[in-house]
Amino acid sequence: MTQSAWTRDGRPLDAAIIPSTEWEALKRAAQLGDFVMPCCKAPAVLKTSINGLPFFAHLSDECATAPETKWHKAGKAAVLAALDGMGIEGRDEEPGSSPSGDKWEADVLFSVPGRTIVIELQRSYQHLRDFTRRQQRYTASAVECYWLVRKETFLTLSKATSRLLLKRDFGNVFPHGGIGTGMLPELPVAILDTEGAQLVQFGDFKTAAVPAWLAGILKGTYQYRRGSWNLG
Repeated sequence: MTQSAWTRDGRPLDAAIIPSTEWEALKRAAQLGDFVMPCCKAPAVLKTSINGLPFFAHLSDECATAPETKWHKAGKAAVLAALDGMGIEGRDEEPGSSPSGDKWEADVLFSVPGRTIVIELQRSYQHLRDFTRRQQRYTASAVECYWLVRKETFLTLSKATSRLLLKRDFGNVFPHGGIGTGMLPELPVAILDTEGAQLVQFGDFKTAAVPAWLAGILKGTYQYRRGSWNLG
């Protein structure tokens, strides 16, 4: 199940932004093929959970897409659908390069006045040096980069960032009040759960819907404080 899908004409749609009465009407009117799953482009069925949560599901409740690809595509669809709902055009797999010629390809890229922003999605393990290298490449390109990762990836990464943070910023002395999740100020990383309500988890493991998280980035309220990236 997922809250985001693609329409027949290729537009991302976030079920969470549709009022319940409109969702029920859409369920009755939708024809097979009007919506497709982001992971495999199979026909999507519109459903409502027992708790009233609108979502899309596979017709056969099965998907042959590999877990890595499924999470990645569902995450991109969630971000693109949220941007579309905010009236912002997002582009996926967008290529670019730094002034020195280092090439990159953004999972999702969008622009607002005076800013170019990239959302990178990383499900599998990646060494801290690779996060840092890719982040620096975007910085050199005058592009802001924010990361969404799977929970297991976040927990593994936080062990490395916590060690670096303590050594670099606190002289290996654990500070009064702690270091939050142990993230770095130069590397904004949060967890994305692509199942159910598709929530972004950050800070002291607080959560927000993808649109609210993106709005925080745009408003400048998604900030680094005491070892954690958090919404103000």
